[in-house]
Amino acid sequence: MCFTKFLYKILRFKTKKIKLDKKTINVLIADSFFKQMLGLMHRTSLGKDQGMLFIFGIPSKYGIWMLNMKFSIDIIWIDNNFKITDFLENVKPCKSLFSCKTFYPKTSSKYVLEVNSGFIKNNKITKSTKISLI
Repeated sequence: MCFTKFLYKILRFKTKKIKLDKKTINVLIADSFFKQMLGLMHRTSLGKDQGMLFIFGIPSKYGIWMLNMKFSIDIIWIDNNFKITDFLENVKPCKSLFSCKTFYPKTSSKYVLEVNSGFIKNNKITKSTKISLI
């Protein structure tokens, strides 16, 4: 776990704000292979209005798995026009490598937003929610 903390330090995640309708949250930007691979692993929580935004080079059906996660999250897949293509609520951590399922969207996306479990429900997020990076 100390190695993971070291990786978070050296990878230097940038932060930005993302707006979902009227709700603004701070996101860590995962825009490289190593940042995307590390994701939210080994973190014990996210702040109330925080998340992680994965930015991929080209649209595809990017899978998310919950290996080494310590808390449940909501996952939102977003296309290159910042429209929600799919989402999953209350995705729980894996118990082991062998029981770890990968979650895929129904259609291609360029971005994946991971937020605290309950975010989608509490903020009434739908596929028509307007999203912008600010």
